[in-house]
Amino acid sequence: MLNIRKGDMYKFIDYTWNPIKGKCLHDCSYCYMKQINPNANEPRLAENELSTSLGSGKSIFIGSSTDMFAENISSEWITSVLNYCDQKNDVEKPNTFLLQSKNPKRFSEFINHPLMKRVVFCTTIETNRFYPDIMRNAPKIEERVEAMEEIARRGFSTMVTAEPLMQFDLEELVSFMNKCRPKLVNIGRNSCRGVVLPEPTKEEVQRLIAELKEFTKVNVKNNALIWVE
Repeated sequence: MLNIRKGDMYKFIDYTWNPIKGKCLHDCSYCYMKQINPNANEPRLAENELSTSLGSGKSIFIGSSTDMFAENISSEWITSVLNYCDQKNDVEKPNTFLLQSKNPKRFSEFINHPLMKRVVFCTTIETNRFYPDIMRNAPKIEERVEAMEEIARRGFSTMVTAEPLMQFDLEELVSFMNKCRPKLVNIGRNSCRGVVLPEPTKEEVQRLIAELKEFTKVNVKNNALIWVE
């Protein structure tokens, strides 16, 4: 079923939809879904979701509860989801879809699917550094950037989310984000209770925002307004 966007979700999103369910391979320490459902089962395609009415003219975030492009997700499952969205998309008033992954190299596996002209591709770049105890099984930042750079080069719409933003090196982080050619950079703060992350200072975040605004739009989520007020 479609779920109405709640809380501090992306403002341009109307609904979330999760046809692939289960725990995420990446196991990031700050994952809010781990707190909501700490005993999640192995990933599966929920066949009943492929009868969901997607409506028309909506912005839908597919896979907000798990990374549906992680390496352990079946290509057949992903193709089934994309096929359903394409078949049910209203020609006169089509939906727009957000696909977000920390493993964006898998986007290329499906890049020629007809749905992709209606998709915004997003990855998480929460810092230029790699914190193994925090990011755990997630692909390294450089790998994410390389994949997104190729997606952008091919003319597809891209976005970056820096949530939760962690301590960073300004010049390299800005360079990484610029290579992704994002139409928007989303900045958010850690909201996972009981998890302490290495956060930047207010001044560092403000310098980052100023640099990013030289080439893209920046959205600061409500949970990060303390950095800009």
